[in-house]
Amino acid sequence: MRLALPETAPFPTDARLTEFTCASTDSLMAVAEKCLDNRLGVCFVLDARQRLLGRITLQQIRKAVVDGRAFSGAGVGHFVEGPLATEAPKYEAAMPVLADDGRMVDVEVDRSREPVQIARPDLSHDELRAVIDALLSTWISSKGSYIEAFEREFASFNGVGHGIAVSNGTVALHLALVALGIGPGDEVIVPDLTFAATINAVLYCGATPVIVDADETTWTMSLAQVERACTTRTRAIIPVHLYGRPAEIGPIAEFAKCRGIFVVEDCAEAHGARFGGRLVGQFSDIACFSFYGNKIVTTGEGGMCLTDSGRLAATLLELRSHGMKPGGGYWHEVVGFNYRMTNLQAALGAMQLRKIAQTLRRNLDLQQLYREHLQDIPGVTFAPSLSTTYEPVVWLCCALVSDHKRDHVIETAKRADIELRPFFHRLSDMPPYRTYAQSCPVAARLARTGLNLPTSSAVDAAVLSKVTAVFKRALAG
Repeated sequence: MRLALPETAPFPTDARLTEFTCASTDSLMAVAEKCLDNRLGVCFVLDARQRLLGRITLQQIRKAVVDGRAFSGAGVGHFVEGPLATEAPKYEAAMPVLADDGRMVDVEVDRSREPVQIARPDLSHDELRAVIDALLSTWISSKGSYIEAFEREFASFNGVGHGIAVSNGTVALHLALVALGIGPGDEVIVPDLTFAATINAVLYCGATPVIVDADETTWTMSLAQVERACTTRTRAIIPVHLYGRPAEIGPIAEFAKCRGIFVVEDCAEAHGARFGGRLVGQFSDIACFSFYGNKIVTTGEGGMCLTDSGRLAATLLELRSHGMKPGGGYWHEVVGFNYRMTNLQAALGAMQLRKIAQTLRRNLDLQQLYREHLQDIPGVTFAPSLSTTYEPVVWLCCALVSDHKRDHVIETAKRADIELRPFFHRLSDMPPYRTYAQSCPVAARLARTGLNLPTSSAVDAAVLSKVTAVFKRALAG
């Protein structure tokens, strides 16, 4: 039944209430922005007296966009299907609080009522507007103003001269190694505890990966391990800044420079981390970043190579675009790749970059809150503190539990609609890489005991309490 549409009401002035309410004559797209900005995907529709007419969700708005009704000019009141139930459904994270006269006076928010994902992109009206702008420009492939802006601004944020946007973080690593001339007969040092993209990029080039253990304190590659693994065939080192924790990148880069060895930083999980006061990404011949949907900055899928070398930047650009030089027409000097990012993706990334400081602060605060809530539970530990030389960021919050309890903790959380994730398997344990396997006891222990915890704007006090209860229940006795 379609509700009658009263005149537009003065909008509620309470900031909290304003986030979640709209007038019945507001446009669907304006309400879509509110649903994104409040991070719950719902908005309550009020009449002229601030009485509740119903609610509108992003799911409803998406349907109206697809079938065209969102562009009919009708106010949001036309899309309200009926009054709300008096009791919260199982997955209703926001519920209205009504006065006796039916006016909405507050909103009760409890994100623990909805399933809690390990991560979710933090999208707002800024990203929505930019992506629509890129679409309307008709520049939807690998050229457009957002590509240039995102490359320039991300390179500037990291204090590096050149940014080359690519289609994902894995191809960023591959492109970097190819640009440096890495190939058959070359050895490339990689950590045992990392996502498989790191070693896959080496194998794509026909080179030989040399696996090293993680450091007890940093969980990443150390200079001592690099020194032991280095041979006359070592051509490159790929330090991975794991879960936002920097590797010992300064000394590794100095060691490599003295021996004519290339360094490719894998910064996929560490946007904004520092070593010795310098941002990661500044220490290497080429630094590689990922913008996957769960990363600190996201373009959905995407990545970037950063370098201070104009020569390497030109090589990366040529290889990225089928081996064609910019402005050179359809003439190919080398065999290249189609590793380009689209303007639509870059529009998303450019807006994400504007709020990176806010995202990093939120994640650091979450890690501290998890520590405060879980540290007194027997069997739960956290990453060792680092010296002031290291300034980590948090990609995903981490905790450690005993290996014989970890699966039980994950299953207990799953029954409570909370997603926990084990650390990466170490490379040496997986079938494609056993030829290169090494004895890496620290990496093995971390891979068996590490847990990633939900890390996003969806984690509030109620979610923290729910996670804490899961750990207590799973580890009791």
